[in-house]
Amino acid sequence: MARLDYVNARLAARRRRLLGAPGLRELLALPTLAARIELIRQRAPGAALPEELGPDPIARIEAALREGWRREAAELLEDAEGRRVRALLAAFIALGEAPAVKAVLRGVAKGLPPDQTVAAAPPAPGLGDAALRAAASADGLEAAIESLAAAGSELAAAARNQLAPPASAGLLLLEIAVDRAALARARRACRRRGEDAALLLRRVEDLADARNAATLLALGGAVPEEDLFVPGGRRLGEPLFRHLTGAPVPALRAAIARLFPVGDGALASPWAADRALESALAAPLRRQARRSPLSIAVALSYLADRAAEVRRMAVVLRGAELGLEAAEILDLVEA
Repeated sequence: MARLDYVNARLAARRRRLLGAPGLRELLALPTLAARIELIRQRAPGAALPEELGPDPIARIEAALREGWRREAAELLEDAEGRRVRALLAAFIALGEAPAVKAVLRGVAKGLPPDQTVAAAPPAPGLGDAALRAAASADGLEAAIESLAAAGSELAAAARNQLAPPASAGLLLLEIAVDRAALARARRACRRRGEDAALLLRRVEDLADARNAATLLALGGAVPEEDLFVPGGRRLGEPLFRHLTGAPVPALRAAIARLFPVGDGALASPWAADRALESALAAPLRRQARRSPLSIAVALSYLADRAAEVRRMAVVLRGAELGLEAAEILDLVEA
């Protein structure tokens, strides 16, 4: 196990500054956007905000928060001691590319405005907001993929390979190709021996399981022609995946709820299912960070929670401006 005393000690202090559910509720309770911006400036995330926010302050705040996550991830990587641990941290950070690429593909496929598409993208290494916006503004999926590839996304090539043949699974097949490539890349970094490599591998296994669960939910009982299974998980292996493919939706949701576990009611919509699976995967990371305070788990857990904080703050700001009910917003951000 690599010693991460310096980095982990700093992260313990930073974790206490995460906004958390109480902070999100306080943010939502304020009556105006100006008041919410002022509160953000007073808290730790506000350090990333520029003085002038321009004509679209929410978009500027979201961009600044994502860039703050990228800078912090880069700082942690630089401060980590030892080539092996830096390679493992870099592999974990690179996993953030997949959800950002998928968010862009979803937005382009649905014809969403670029601002809305970029807002849905989590912070990702190597893909700044300018690159995300350029891809989100592309005319069609092929152009979006080429734009991401030109910006340096290794995962865009995996999606490009699925564009040529006609596919009944459509966008789902592209997303699975992106996840397969991202998880295979991270798994290669886990070939090293030691506790830290084992911890990262467990995270990769969890993400493979979550991908397969999300695929089954997206199919909704249909049996696809394509092979949509992503290997590498530990709780949702290929035999069980094949067994659940085509199962009635209530039975499918109940089976997935037992595997993670989450309430099967939380799996009723794609958005809710994504959030429920994300929460189910965050808890083991936090437990491992407490059990192994000198391990890489501390950094992995912190970076995952920081990325979630960026997303939740964006949901609160946009939801409040759209006039959504407070209870609905708090449910979306699990606060």
